[in-house]
Amino acid sequence: MAVIQNRPLPAHVHVPMIDPLVYLESPPLTVAENIALDRLLMQAVGDDTMPEHLRLYSYTDEAVVLGISQQPDQYVTTALCREDGIAVLKRFSGGGTVCIDAGCVVYSVIVKTGRRVKAFNVRDAYRYVFSPIIEQFAHHGTTVSFFPPCDLAVQLRKIAGNAQAQKHGAILVHGSFLVHADIERIERYLKHPAEEPEYRSGRSHNMFLANLSEFGYSCDSVADLLKHAWTEQDGNCTVKPELVEKAIAEAGKLQVSG
Repeated sequence: MAVIQNRPLPAHVHVPMIDPLVYLESPPLTVAENIALDRLLMQAVGDDTMPEHLRLYSYTDEAVVLGISQQPDQYVTTALCREDGIAVLKRFSGGGTVCIDAGCVVYSVIVKTGRRVKAFNVRDAYRYVFSPIIEQFAHHGTTVSFFPPCDLAVQLRKIAGNAQAQKHGAILVHGSFLVHADIERIERYLKHPAEEPEYRSGRSHNMFLANLSEFGYSCDSVADLLKHAWTEQDGNCTVKPELVEKAIAEAGKLQVSG
């Protein structure tokens, strides 16, 4: 079933449901270290040394994070980030620029290529991963729509920015849900993007973004909702310490100078 560009995928559309995932626990890390860990975990899932999983970031700082193809001078007010001590990073996945602060729930889902999603089918990978979370929000009375290329929105306001990478025989979809994020700071650090989805209609960050707290959610309830949508009960495991150590060592490579 095709999804029309810049049209939402509503909650009632039938799509293949995601196979239950393991919930992967990891220690508190910086945003950069968490992103570096996602990259290592992709290879581990592709190599069958780690299971397909959902992981929620436990992060110890704040950061502005660019997609792999984006340049900071086009998307970020770097002088203000530097003034406020906010790290500017570039991740290895696509998608747009996001600002991660304490009011976000940041997740990553990693599955193997080819089981339910063919390699390099970006749209179907998003639909596969998002379908259970759209259903869970609907169960709680909130209609969430998928707006290609990678937005989730409520009432035409963006609640989650997401990104994707495919390599090493695995597919990563990761992103951040705005729950009680400081949208004024997002307006301060992020420039208006040169390219935007049609449904944004030129709106500023303040007018375009919405916190899920407006709809009665907390960070804990969003985290629980994601776990319920994507994982099996009693299916937890812990990330290998050697992967954490390697991620910490490699995190500096994500830092954007200037």
